[in-house]
Amino acid sequence: MGDIPHRIVGGLAVQEHGCPRFTIGVDVVVPDVLEAVEFLTTDITGPFQRVPGEAERLVDTRYDVKIDLLPAGRVLRHGCNVPSPVSPEVSEQPRIISLPELVSLKLDSYRVSPQRLIKDKADVHELLQWKKLPRDLPVAEPVRQLYLDPWDALQAEPL
Repeated sequence: MGDIPHRIVGGLAVQEHGCPRFTIGVDVVVPDVLEAVEFLTTDITGPFQRVPGEAERLVDTRYDVKIDLLPAGRVLRHGCNVPSPVSPEVSEQPRIISLPELVSLKLDSYRVSPQRLIKDKADVHELLQWKKLPRDLPVAEPVRQLYLDPWDALQAEPL
């Protein structure tokens, strides 16, 4: 992703923030999804191949890892209120989303689809416990209460 501004979000970002988490794919926020797809798949013998029928999904054939490209600056699904981060930085190294942004996106996704995305809420609980996140973590306002409720509940539970 060296020539494309990006942020790693999702399960891999949870791992990178120090919380053990199994994931089988990588979610990457980019400024222009179609441009990123074209750039990454230009070399037909390269490691990134399009997944038929899924415009924003690639597979890294070296490791059989699915890569979902997500649009920067927009909400990730209908009904969400927290836009994905915009990253102007280009880097050879993977750029990981900040912890407050990650928590905000996870809670927003869970809020919109609580049955399908229960893992997003669980990720936030794990981060709260593993990282001992502060109550005043600057999460996005639309999900602030969704952050405070488990934070307060965890503090109230005996160890």
